[in-house]
Amino acid sequence: MECVESPAGFRAAGFGQQPRALRNGRMGNIVKDSNDTRRSAVVRKPSLPASLLQSAVILLTVASTAGAATGGSEWQSLDDVQDTAIDFLTGRLGTAGDGTRIEAGFLDPRLKLPRCGQPLAAFLNRGADVNRITTVGVRCSGEKPWKVYVPVSIVATANVVIATRHLPRGSVVTADSLRLERREVTRMRSGYFGSIEAAVGLRVRQPILKGRTLSPGQLVADHVVRRGQSVTLVVASGGLKLNMAGKALIDGALGQRIRVENSSSGRVVEGIVRSPEHVEILAGNRQAFFSGKAKASGLEADTPVSNNDR
Repeated sequence: MECVESPAGFRAAGFGQQPRALRNGRMGNIVKDSNDTRRSAVVRKPSLPASLLQSAVILLTVASTAGAATGGSEWQSLDDVQDTAIDFLTGRLGTAGDGTRIEAGFLDPRLKLPRCGQPLAAFLNRGADVNRITTVGVRCSGEKPWKVYVPVSIVATANVVIATRHLPRGSVVTADSLRLERREVTRMRSGYFGSIEAAVGLRVRQPILKGRTLSPGQLVADHVVRRGQSVTLVVASGGLKLNMAGKALIDGALGQRIRVENSSSGRVVEGIVRSPEHVEILAGNRQAFFSGKAKASGLEADTPVSNNDR
């Protein structure tokens, strides 16, 4: 930009009041007033040396970079906040990381949290449970305390049993109709089978389509004990094993708890079906079991006899 000398003195072109002299259309030239006898001249602003300009640019660049760095260090990294929430849930779940993936949700990048001078602490609100999507709180207890909540999703995967073909209702599951496939199990509220062996031999309660995951509620074990059937009631205590005759009051599958009747005492007790002929009496029902005549097997127990009994 150029400065022009006028009868009124020096003025910067484009600023202040225009000189009384009239321009003839050419930049920088002034037509003298007829009453002004002084010589007009065009004065140009001296240019700065190239080295000085380069130094100024470098100083400005360094100052700008330093300012940006200083401004960035004033705020807490949102990545640190998210990592704190993830580490907290990982510790709570105790997962090895092979089948579980924990991801922190989105945080608005416009969120400005003062940098914390102390380690960040994560927490769950009172009464909160760890679910598929869990809200984790992260707080700073430094000079400028703050608290923010981070949505965290938990994605668990595992090998589950899949039907390789349509399984109609009433059919018995065989090994060749199943395969293992790794799938997300976080949303499988009905459960799943983790091994093919656990599902083989069970009967289908409702149709299962090809490619669907098998759940325990869709299958049922065949009854090996029928209502009214005579069974042997068994109770084991240490090295002593006692057997007594009984009768099943309901149908039962292997491993199922059923009610049985002690044929000697008529008392009703509960037991676990161990085979089509044997029901193991539960510990809480042993008193009722001993209220009748029993036959001892295995290690024989010596019964001390008191003189008062003679």
